[in-house]
Amino acid sequence: MIFRSLRANLNLGLLVTIIVLAVVLWTLIGIAVEKITGEYIQTRLAHDAESLLVATDFDADGTLRLDEQKIQNIYHRPFSGHYFIIQSANNTRYSRSLWDETLNVPKNGTASNELISHQRGPRNQTLLVRQQRYAKQGQELLIVTAEDVSHIAVQIDGFQKQFGAAILLIIIVLLAAQTTIIHFVMRPVRQAQQAIGQLESGQVNQLPEHVPAEVLPLVREVNRLLQRQQQRLERSRHAMGDVAHAIKTPLALIHQWYESLDESEQQRHEPVLRQIRQIRQRVDSELKRARLAGDRRSHKRFHLQQDLDPLLDTLQRLYHDKTIVPEVHNAGDVLLPLEKGDATELLGNLLDNAWKWANSCIRLAFSFEQNERLCITIEDDGPGIEPHQATTLLQRGQRQDETVSGHGIGLSIVKQIVESYHGSLQLDHSEQLGGLRVSISLPSSETERA
Repeated sequence: MIFRSLRANLNLGLLVTIIVLAVVLWTLIGIAVEKITGEYIQTRLAHDAESLLVATDFDADGTLRLDEQKIQNIYHRPFSGHYFIIQSANNTRYSRSLWDETLNVPKNGTASNELISHQRGPRNQTLLVRQQRYAKQGQELLIVTAEDVSHIAVQIDGFQKQFGAAILLIIIVLLAAQTTIIHFVMRPVRQAQQAIGQLESGQVNQLPEHVPAEVLPLVREVNRLLQRQQQRLERSRHAMGDVAHAIKTPLALIHQWYESLDESEQQRHEPVLRQIRQIRQRVDSELKRARLAGDRRSHKRFHLQQDLDPLLDTLQRLYHDKTIVPEVHNAGDVLLPLEKGDATELLGNLLDNAWKWANSCIRLAFSFEQNERLCITIEDDGPGIEPHQATTLLQRGQRQDETVSGHGIGLSIVKQIVESYHGSLQLDHSEQLGGLRVSISLPSSETERA
C-alpha cells in the first residue's frame, strides 16, 4: 500500500521493517532461551544421575541396593517434580517422590548414549526425562532422571510477553523519533514550497538551490524550466512587436501610393484600401499592446500601487488628444492574483477600450467582496452597450462600432485571461457614468495583500 505522503511511506516502511525484525528476533530469542534452559536442566539431570550411581550398590547375589542418605531430599518428597528410576537386571528402584506413579521408560537396548525426551508425569506435570545406561560392579544399570519443567515454561512465556511489550515500546519510540527526524529533514522541502509562493508573488526570481542533494536536481530543473518559459515569452512578445513594426512601413508606402492615384483609380481600388486599413488597425493594436506590456517578467505579480500609475500614464500619452482624468478607487496595497504581464494586458485592454469610448470620465475600482473575492470594476461615460451586445462583444473580432479603429479582440483577450485564472467577467450598463461597466471577479485564494 502506497500513500501520497512521503512521511507516511517512510513510517510505513520503518514499521514493516521493525515488525519483521522484531518477529525474527522474538522467535530466535525464544528458541535460544528454551535451548539454554533445556541444556541447563539436562546438565543437572546428568549430575543427579551420577549421584544416584554413587548411591547404588549390589549385594553378592546381585541384589540392587540404594543408600538413601546419599540421595537428595527432593527425591523423597511426594510429587516434588524431581523423579528417578533405577533398573538393573533383577531389580527396579523408584524415587519416593513418584509415590504410586511411574514413568514411561523407552527401551534402548544396551546403548550407553543418553536419551532425552519429554513426557507427562504425575499430576499432569511436563517432565524433561533423561535416561542413560551405566556399568557398575559388573552389572548394567539404567538410570532415568526427570524434572518438572512446567514452571520454567511459564517463566519463558512471561519473558516472551515482556520482551514483546518492550519491542512494541521500542517501535513506538522509533516511529516517534523518525517522525521528528523527518520533520527536520523535510524543512528544506517546506522552504522550497514557501519559495514557490514567493516566486508566484514576484518576491524572488527562482527557487533557492541550498537544498539537500536529493531535492537539488528537481529544484534546478524547475529553475531551468522557469528560465526557458521566460525566454520564450519574451521572444514571443518581442517578435510580435517586431512583426508589427515590419508590416507598418510597407503599409504606409501602399497607403501613399493609393493617395497618389486620381479619384477614379482610388474608387476602383477602394476594396484594397479597406483591407489595408484593417491590417493597419491590427498592427496599431499589436504595437499598443507591446507598449502597454513594457518590460514584463512571468514570475512577477501586478503590484497595484507600483504598476498601475505607469500603465495609466502610458494610456494618457496614447490618447493625448483626449482630456480624461481617471478616478482610481484602491482597495489598499494589493498584489493582484495575476502574473504581471497578464494583469498589464488585461487592465491595458480594458482601459484602452474605456479611453477609446469615454467622453471625459473613467472610473477604476478595486474592492473585496464578502467572500474575499477581488472585484475589479472599470466604468466610462461613453455610449455604453445594449444588453444583447454583452455576449457578442466577448467574441473575438466583434466590435461595437465599425467606424472606430480597433478589431474588437481586446475584450475576448480579457475574457481568456480571466477564465484562465478561474475568475468571472461581466459587461453591463454603468448606473453612475452611463457608459459601459466591466466587472471582473477573481478567487480570493489567488489574491495576496502586500
